[in-house]
Amino acid sequence: MIAFALSGGGNRGTLQVGALQVLLEKGVRPDILVGTSAGAINAAFLAADPTPAGAYRLGELWQQVTKEQVYPGGPLRVIWHLLTHRDSLYPNENLRAFVEAQMPAGVRFFHQLAIPLYIVATDLRNGEPYIFGDNPEEPIVDAIMASTAIPPFLPPWSYRGRLLVDGGVAANLPIGVAVEKGATEIYALDIQGDKPPEKRRWTVLEIATWSINALMHQQWDRDLTICAVHPEVTLHHLPLRTERRLAFSDFSHSAELIAEGRQVAEVYLATHGLPQVRKKKGRILRWKRGLRLLSLRIARRWRTTLAKLRQRKNTFSG
Repeated sequence: MIAFALSGGGNRGTLQVGALQVLLEKGVRPDILVGTSAGAINAAFLAADPTPAGAYRLGELWQQVTKEQVYPGGPLRVIWHLLTHRDSLYPNENLRAFVEAQMPAGVRFFHQLAIPLYIVATDLRNGEPYIFGDNPEEPIVDAIMASTAIPPFLPPWSYRGRLLVDGGVAANLPIGVAVEKGATEIYALDIQGDKPPEKRRWTVLEIATWSINALMHQQWDRDLTICAVHPEVTLHHLPLRTERRLAFSDFSHSAELIAEGRQVAEVYLATHGLPQVRKKKGRILRWKRGLRLLSLRIARRWRTTLAKLRQRKNTFSG
């Protein structure tokens, strides 16, 4: 079973879009998608239409994003938020409105997606990952807003008694989640940021940014260990980086970043001779793939039924 694991990466999320376009054009189609933060946005929209056309529409969406839709206001608003002890430097109302407006028609909950999707957020109270998608009745917008609530820029997301923040705090490149969900072949689209600048004094935002980046870098070693103890899992690691020095709020280079992401994926596939065509075992592999997908769908339906039965029981008890 093939999984695409999409890391966080902020405004560099368009690097993943270019790589996704190439993978799908070459016939590498995921059975499941797992995403964190910016990767959660990409995974959610691709899960609704996991085709080259869907990946191109995703690229068009990114090219519509502006600073005001993610980080509205200027320095004065940031200063006001600091002085008034707000829980973030920027509000998240604009981002929520944009995500809701861009969601494909008829797609609001996980069970309405074309393929299984899992989105990673972090429970602020215990530091544990919270995985959206195990319950197919969960709203996709809540999952995206929780997974992209990167501190200190955007506020935590309140969901069913939990206070959730960016999934990158717990699992920036969610390889382990993909393994837990049964993936045997993983394409890990890993957005890598800039190196810290060589200077003596940093701003508060720079310190916060590089501290988070350092935390995420440590997670990569953990993910490699997970794959090492699962020899049946084939990992394709695609490091996605750009030489552009982008401010965190600069969304004006999406087209260029898509092109750079495409180049990385094209080189990787050509170098590794992928996708490999297995003619003799193709039919058997398709049967196994179909059975895995069927078992996933049955499990999702069963969880939905149990949730409804519990809800009815609580209603009658009340």
